[in-house]
Formats: sequence, C-alpha cells, structure tokens
Amino acid sequence: MRTPAVAAKLTRSPPGQFVDAVLRGIGQVFLQNNPLTGALILLGIFLSSYRSGLYALLGTVVATVTALVISAPRESVGQGLYGFNGTLTAIDLSFYIERQERLIAYVVLACAVSAVLTAGIQNFLSFAHVPSLTAAFVATTWVFLAALHQFPHLAPSPALLELPHLPAQAGGGGGSLTPADLLSGFLNGFSQVFLQSGLWTGVAFLVGILVNSRISAAAAAVGSLIGLGTGWALGLPATALRDGLSGYNSVLTVIALGGLYYALSYRSALLAAVGGIAAVVVYGTFATILSPVGLPILTAPFVVTTWVFVLAATSLTRLRTVDPAEVTTPEGNLSSDSRRGTRSGSDARDSGSPGAGDR
Repeated sequence: MRTPAVAAKLTRSPPGQFVDAVLRGIGQVFLQNNPLTGALILLGIFLSSYRSGLYALLGTVVATVTALVISAPRESVGQGLYGFNGTLTAIDLSFYIERQERLIAYVVLACAVSAVLTAGIQNFLSFAHVPSLTAAFVATTWVFLAALHQFPHLAPSPALLELPHLPAQAGGGGGSLTPADLLSGFLNGFSQVFLQSGLWTGVAFLVGILVNSRISAAAAAVGSLIGLGTGWALGLPATALRDGLSGYNSVLTVIALGGLYYALSYRSALLAAVGGIAAVVVYGTFATILSPVGLPILTAPFVVTTWVFVLAATSLTRLRTVDPAEVTTPEGNLSSDSRRGTRSGSDARDSGSPGAGDR
C-alpha cells in the first residue's frame, strides 16, 4: 500500500484524526492548514527548547479537547482552528512563569479558556467578516499573567517578565549589523512567533510554511526582511534586531495580507508591505502602553494591524478580498478567483455568512 494511502487510512481513525487536528493547530499559528507544516514547526520548537516543545503539545491538545467537549464545530476543530491559541498560550505562560508544581495546572486552565475565548471572539467578529487571528492567545496570556500579582503560589519569572515601569526613551540605535547579525535577525523573525530563537528553528519554520504554500513562505520571508529593515531604520537596539523582535509581527502580518485575506496582486502585495511596516510601529506602541503594567507584547501588533487592514476592505474596491470562511492558501485563492472570480469590496462583505471556524 502506498504511503499516501496509509496516511489517509490513519487520518480516518479517531486517534489519527485527533493527531491530525493537533498538528494542524500548530501549523495554524502561521495560518497554514497542513499537518506536515505543524510537524515541522513542532520539530523547530524542540530544536530550540524541548520544554517549549512539550508545552506546545500540551497546550494544543488541551485546547483541541476543550473545543470537542464544548461541541465546537468539528470541521473547524479538525482544521486546528481551536488549537493554535492553546499552542502559543502554553509556550508563553511556561516561559514567563517560574517553574513550580502548580504551573502545569495553571497552563492547562489557560489553554482551556483560550479555546472558549476563540469561539467567543470568532462570534463577535463574524458580523464584520474579520478573522480572529491570535487574539484569544493574547487576551488569555495577558489575563493569566496579570493575575499572578494576586496569587502568591505562582510567580512571574523576574529575569524574563519585566516589572511594571514608566516608559522611557530607548537608547542606542540599531548601529551597524554584521552579515551574521542580519541572518540571525532574519531567521529569528520566524522563531520569535513561538517565543523561540535559533537559526535552525527559523529554517524549520520557514520550510514548514513552504510545504503548504510557496506564496506564504515568500510572504513570510519578505515580512521578516521588512521588520528587520524597519526596526533598523527606526533605531531599535542591535540586540532586538538580532533576536527577531522587530520581525515576527511583520512575518504574520504579511502572510495574512499577502494572499490570504486579499487575493494576491501587486496592489495587495503593496498593502501587505505597508502592513508589515506598520506592525513594527505598532510593536513600539504596545511596548510603551504595556510597560506600566509589566505585560509582554506578544502578537498584539499583528492582530491589531491585520484587523485594521482587513476592515479597510470595504473601501478598497480595486483589491479582491477573500472572506475568512473561504480562505485556503494564497494559491487556492488565486485558483478560485480564476474559476469564478473573487468578490471585491463591499460585495464581498455584504454576501454570505462566515463559517464558525474562521481564523
């Protein structure tokens, strides 16, 4: 029996379907609905930190199981749309909270909440045909980190989570970067999406995206370069540039706008590039806003920037929009557009209803 036939038979069984959903959930962090993408990303996480890899699995499993228990649409669960926020929530909470016996239970609770919140945000945004993205992860992680100040049995890691402080003018511009610095900044732009670092981790993530979509992989690469260049031009410290902190939100933003929620064209490519630049500025805004409360930025700049650019679609009549419920891959969107035409502007917003599993 050929390998594809074996794989198809395995995914038809309940355990196989569950594994498939978990891997798709990990891949959906990069907006990729592909189990092989998820497997390569998981490999990349383990290359950076086995602990983060274990928590990534735990968070995705908990969120997926929670979605099944609360009777979320099975098709959406199978596509990983209820798992990816749990992936990120588990990684980030395990990173920012000191290791202790109650941590796992706290993470499990947070990941379960993220699945419920995913459904709530999807329902809230459905009227505007706006994808939920990683908003549930951001909100859940902020809530569970902020609560630590009231719970003495759980404590944030003082070395990793900054104490609340008034914002101050950053010192030291980007300065000169060596080719090694540029390579690190480029690849860490992918790694930092999962709060990881390392060149091979970044390579694994990029290859994982490439497996599902060449256009999304190109968009991710362009997004990382845009974030790195914009951060350098605006004077971010060299350390932040090398660590990919200026790039990871741009990576996600350019993927989202460069072929997924807008069918790819030279106009949508330009819009995605502007969105990638804006995401870096919004990163700085969140750094200033959140410093008095001591919370991390996470992927909030990506969420806010993409929401604004997607909401603008009703006025951008020369761009072909894709409803979140109909998004596949950039290639799939182009193929669908060539067969029957993608609705544009207000027509796309006024017709049809979004599926329950919208990103």
